[in-house]
Parts: sequence; structure tokens; C-alpha cells
Amino acid sequence: MSLIDRYVYEVGRHLPRKNRSDIQVELRSSLIDALEDRAGQEPTEAEVVELLKEFGPPKTVAASYYPEGQYLIGPPLYPLFRLLAGIVLAAVLGAQLLALGVGYFIAQEPIAPLEAMVGLLNSIPAALGMLVIVFVILQWFEVRPETEGEPWDPVSLPEISESATVNRGERIFGITMGIILLVVLSFFPESIGFVTTFGSELFTNPVIAQYIGLITFSLLFGIGLDVYLLWQGRWGTFTRIAKIAANLLSITILFLLVHGHSAWLAEHGASGFFTALEQLPDSTNGDWQVIGMAAFRMAFGVALIITSLETVVMIFRLVRANLKSGFSPETMPPS
Repeated sequence: MSLIDRYVYEVGRHLPRKNRSDIQVELRSSLIDALEDRAGQEPTEAEVVELLKEFGPPKTVAASYYPEGQYLIGPPLYPLFRLLAGIVLAAVLGAQLLALGVGYFIAQEPIAPLEAMVGLLNSIPAALGMLVIVFVILQWFEVRPETEGEPWDPVSLPEISESATVNRGERIFGITMGIILLVVLSFFPESIGFVTTFGSELFTNPVIAQYIGLITFSLLFGIGLDVYLLWQGRWGTFTRIAKIAANLLSITILFLLVHGHSAWLAEHGASGFFTALEQLPDSTNGDWQVIGMAAFRMAFGVALIITSLETVVMIFRLVRANLKSGFSPETMPPS
């Protein structure tokens, strides 16, 4: 019954958590009863495949369990809307906190709690309203997330694997942080730096400004991949290769940033972070900037090492998985 288990599991991925387990139990029971009525106690794989084809693709079956009625956003589009609504909420909250942080730490503007709350209450409905309008238009024109009319083959159902399941929280966090960084690069590039104390002088980072274009492209690539992963719900050959490519791009940018900071520090007579710290008692503004740039270099260096190790692990897992099963059509993105 492994094919039925895979089918029920795939349907469950597109159901709300609240009643997912009950629906999966009901669906499995219905499938087994129908199969026994048709083929007896020992059905062949071909008979199982034929039954699943009659039930339909997992996303279509999952959509049938949503309440019937007139929709602004119907069942086929609702899972995607719910996903994007959560991302929009997180991004709006992050952008508001960023704006408050810039105003307080950089511009030295006091935070008015009531004004901040009003701004948040105004921005969330506006953002969600625009998202709803987009999906209402999609619903009106009966746009579907998947291409209709293509034959669906139950044999293409992926194996049940927790390691292949996408961590939704991690992906949403990545998207939110990516959007916040894009906001900083787009609207506050002159504020990329550090301060020593609240309201003190801002020391800008001249190295990061040289690579804003590359960093922006990398962030957009990562956000797009995370959105695609959230929609697919699992890792496959295509998404693992795309993630490796995104990591290689990040490694290149991090290397350039480390090299750029090292060159800047060399020009200012600093050999490293701890050497600058030794001079701290007699520090001037220039020394503080040297310390900050050395700290940036150290942070980028740590990120470079971590990203490199993560990439090596992902390449190893990709090679191992495909040596076992070979490249298969279902691991590639839908056309």
C-alpha cells in the first residue's frame, strides 16, 4: 500500500493542519475500500495506479475538502494565498521595525508608540488588500497554479521522506530577512554601517556599497527560490541544484566582501580586529571605524565558512540521492 500512503501523504500537505489527520484517515479508508471492492485483497500496482488516477491529482483532491460556495479566492488558489499572506505580514512587520530602528539609532528621532501602532495598522490592511485584489483577479480569470490538461501519473508520487520536506518556518524567515535587507539596500544605503552608542556618529561601510548590485541580485534569487520551495513543499533535484547555485553566488559575494574589507583595513594600517582592540583606550573616531570594519570582515568571514560547509553538505546529499535513484522527471520543476 506504499503508493496509497504516498498519495494520502501528498494530499495532506495541501490540507489545513486543523483537520488534516482526520481527512487523511478518511481518504485512506475510502481508497482501501474501493480497491478491495475492485481487486480483492491482493491488488496489483497497475490496479492501484488506475484507482488513484480516477481519484485525481492530490492538490485537486485536497481542494475538494474545502467548503463549497461562492469564493473571492477559491480552493485551488487559497493555499498559495495563505502562504503569501503570511510572508506579506512578516515582511510588513519587519519593514516597520526597520524604519523605527533607523529613525531611533541613526536619525535620533524618538519613537512614538501610538504613531508606530497606527502606521502598522495602516500598512498591514493596505498590503493584504493589494494581495487580495491580485488573487480576486486570478480567481475571476480562473487561473490555476498548475497546468491543466496534462496527464497525471500516480507512479510519479515522491517517496515519503521527512528529510525532503521543506522547513516552512526557515523559508519564511529567509524570505522576510531577504525583503528587509532589500529595503535597506534600496532605501537606506547610506545607513549601512554601525554606531558605537545610541545617537552617536554613524560610521558607514564603504566596501558594501561597491557590491550592492550583486547583493541585491543574490537576495532576489534567494527569495524567489524560497517562495518556490514553499509552494512545492519539498526538496527535489532541481531545487537542490538551484540552492547550490544560490549558495555559490553567496560564497562569491562573501569572498569579495572579505577581500574588500581586508584591502580597506590594509590601507588604514590595521592588521586585524584584535590589534585594533588593543588600541581602544587611545581610540579616536578613525580607530572606531577600523574596529567596525574589522568586525564586519570577521562576520563575513564566518558567514563564508558556514555557507561553504553547507554547500559541500548539499552537494554530497544531492550526489548520494541521485546515485541511489537516478535523475527522474518528478524531481524537475513542472512545465
